[in-house]
Amino acid sequence: MVRHLYATLQPAMQVDLAVHAGVSQPAVSQYLSSLRENGDVSFEDPGWLANRDQLPASYWQGYASRFVSQSCWYRIGAVNAQVDDLVERKPELIVSGDVAADAVRPWKVPVVAIVYGSVEDSAMDELGFVRADTAAAATVLVRPVPDDSFVSDALDVRAMRVAAHLHLVADLIGLGGDDRLEAAVRFVSLGQ
Repeated sequence: MVRHLYATLQPAMQVDLAVHAGVSQPAVSQYLSSLRENGDVSFEDPGWLANRDQLPASYWQGYASRFVSQSCWYRIGAVNAQVDDLVERKPELIVSGDVAADAVRPWKVPVVAIVYGSVEDSAMDELGFVRADTAAAATVLVRPVPDDSFVSDALDVRAMRVAAHLHLVADLIGLGGDDRLEAAVRFVSLGQ
């Protein structure tokens, strides 16, 4: 629901948010109340608007614990090319991190890619990747798909599936660094 709300630049009706999320209106109402208390959303008649400056950080805090099982990989060469190879092999992967941010709003030379989906170790080996000891040493992080609607919320950008903008911005925040925070700010005005 929050990914949809972030992508909607006009006030979203509660009933539409419930339909999109596949939950009841009372559940949406309860969740919106919590988001409003945190300053993540506001009510602008006739509907709800995301606080595009604040919501990504709150969203990341809520999702970060889901990615403790990520696998970390390293390969020499341009990270864009690494992702191209992965997507060619497994087109259902959803891309995030620096590579996806650069595809949507070019900003710098990508250093880290995050891909959501399942990639077997043997496929990574065949593509020339080796396991990295830590996320800080990796060029590609492979994470499980976080929820059922994540795939349907993904966007088609430059021959790849890209995480919904809210999730992408949250991933940039989670990866850290001043340049990624600057890139995250650029997404606030996307579409306006």
